[in-house]
This record gives sequence, C-alpha cells and structure tokens, in this order.
Amino acid sequence: MAESFNKAVKRSVGIVTANSSGVISTTTTTISGISTAGVAIGDFVLNNNFRIGAKVLSVGTGAVTMSEASVNTAYAAGQQVDFSRPVDVLTASEKNIIIGGTLSNLTNAQISATVVVSTSDNTDVMLLADIPVPNGSSVVISDAGKTVLGAGDTVRVFSNTNNSLDVNFSFLTGVN
Repeated sequence: MAESFNKAVKRSVGIVTANSSGVISTTTTTISGISTAGVAIGDFVLNNNFRIGAKVLSVGTGAVTMSEASVNTAYAAGQQVDFSRPVDVLTASEKNIIIGGTLSNLTNAQISATVVVSTSDNTDVMLLADIPVPNGSSVVISDAGKTVLGAGDTVRVFSNTNNSLDVNFSFLTGVN
C-alpha cells in the first residue's frame, strides 16, 4: 500500500464533570463522597492526589474506583475532583506515524492538556502530560521526533477545562 498523509481534527475537547467534596484516603484506589453523575469507566481523574493517567475502573453510588492508588500521604477530605473523558483522535488500522499536532486553547485562561497513546494491549502511555497551554496560544507537537503507532493503537486527548481545546493532528499512514 502506498504511503499517504492524513489529518484528524477534534473540536472543543474538555472536562466531563467536576466535584469538590471528594474524600481520598492514603494510597487508596477509591474516591468517595462525590456525585458520580456523568462519570464513566475510562474517564481520567484530574486531582493532585493521583498521578496523570489514573483512570476510572468502576462507578458506584457516591464513589469511583481508580486504576491506580492515590499518592497522598494523609487523609484528604473536601478535595476538588475533576473527571475528563478522553476524545479519540485516531485509532490506527495499520502502522501510522504522528507527524505533528496542534493543541489550541479556546479559552481566556491557561488550561492543561494531555495526549495519550493507548496501545492495542490496553496500556496508556503519555505523549504529553498535563502540559500548560496559555490563553490565546497553542502547543505544537513536531520536530522533536516522530511517534510510531501500531495497528489498534489510539491517540486520545483530554483537557482540564470544559470545551477548551481544539486538536489537529497529522499522520503518515501505510508505512512499513
């Protein structure tokens, strides 16, 4: 198959739900005392007590179970807990190379953006983690090196602010 260039564009990527009354014990995988309305399995948690990349494994009444344990060293109540649903930019059907990408801030304040490559074996690898994007600005992914995607790998993007990010990626497909 011949190589070709393709692009993927997503509009207004952002947060799904927020809650300010979460309770997080030391080294636990549970966040309790929250509203789980709008929270789904696979959402990422945005909270200083969890490292970037911790995902929701299950949703219960007033609590969620995370993929990783909290990193806090003391009991923490009244925590601001945000959940962000990643937006799939591309799921590779064959080998692809990320040529570049632009993450543009649509808001009047600084936001944070994360780009994740979810591999075909369900491993999440951060391409950009919690990168600041100033208001009226963009982050450009290019020049530093290219990322190879295998068949079944998915590029996902999320932000810490609702409807805050436009995403534009370029891919080279059909490579050997």
